Parts: sequence; C-alpha cells; structure tokens
Amino acid sequence: MKNLPHKFVVLEGLDGAGTTTQLNLLKQYCRDREIPCWTTYEPSNGFIGQAARAVLEKRELVHPLTLAQLFAADRREHLSEMEKHLAEGEWVFCDRYLYSSLAYQSLDIPFDTVLALNADFPAPDFCLYLECSIETSSLRRGRRESQDIYEKEKLQRIVAENYEKAFSTLPDVRILHRINGEQVLEKVHQDILGLLGI
Repeated sequence: MKNLPHKFVVLEGLDGAGTTTQLNLLKQYCRDREIPCWTTYEPSNGFIGQAARAVLEKRELVHPLTLAQLFAADRREHLSEMEKHLAEGEWVFCDRYLYSSLAYQSLDIPFDTVLALNADFPAPDFCLYLECSIETSSLRRGRRESQDIYEKEKLQRIVAENYEKAFSTLPDVRILHRINGEQVLEKVHQDILGLLGI
C-alpha cells in the first residue's frame, strides 16, 4: 500500500466487542458528511470468503489449516479491492483483518503457521482494538440466536491472549490503538473519530 493515502482502518476485538456496530456508525458518520469511504469485513463476501464463512457458521467442515488458508486467500483478493478504494482517496474501514486470523486460527494450529500464511500482508494505518472483558462480550453474544465456532467463553479467553501475542509479534505495533469497548457505543464512536481526526 505504498504511496496510498493513510486511510486504511481496521477494527479488531473479541466477538461481542462491538466492531461491527462501530463499523456501521463510521459508515453513517461519513455518509452524513459526504466523506468518501468504503466499509467492508473479513471474511469478505467474495467466493473464497463465503467458503470461510460457511465453515465458521458450521455449514461446512474442513481441517483447521484449510480454514486458515481460506482466510489468507480471501485476504489476498480482498486487499486488492481495498487498495483500489484507497487509491481513489477513500477511507477504508474493515471489520477484522490479519490480527483476527492470528488470534482465532491459532486456536487450532500453531501461531507461527498462521503468521507465515499472513506474513506479507501490509499493516493498516490504524488498528483499533476494542478492549472488552470476556464477561461483557459473553453477555452481548448471548443476545444472538446462534453462535459461530469461536464464540465460546473458554475459547474467547485464549483468543484474547492470542491477540496480545499478535500485537507484540508484528513489527507495526505502533499503529495499535486500544479503545475501551466497555463504554456506551456513542462514546466508543467519539473516541474512534478523535483518533482518526475526521
């Protein structure tokens, strides 16, 4: 992403931390002010991303390494699309990115294996990590009718540890911004806008 505007923003956090909610608030904020932006998520809605989502939603069963490879393949295709929007001067807001792969896929396969699959992906300009307790995220997830394969409290505790390992392992930790995800959603939104300067 060399020579592109510094507008690539990734939202990360445990399931229930509020990344999708904040993505939608950013989209509405930019739309109301005619700020060019593109919002997206991973896995993407491309055909590889849909295959990964089928596994997450327990509609398909594959080896954990295959799932990690699907995420990496989807990210490679997705990234080319994000770069097009960035090249046009738009903000790109993405709900989850390579940090999620390191946090979640390494539950079932070695962390270093997942890291190798994602080693050549560029860091975002902003990684916004919504910090939320296991208890709070669990209560929020409990409102949903169904849960994907990673949304169990015991697993989420390991995911939280894996996130910290990812942030300490990757060289661009300077782009990490921790935001208190326990706050009311509007306060989280305002904190994000303050960091982004929009």
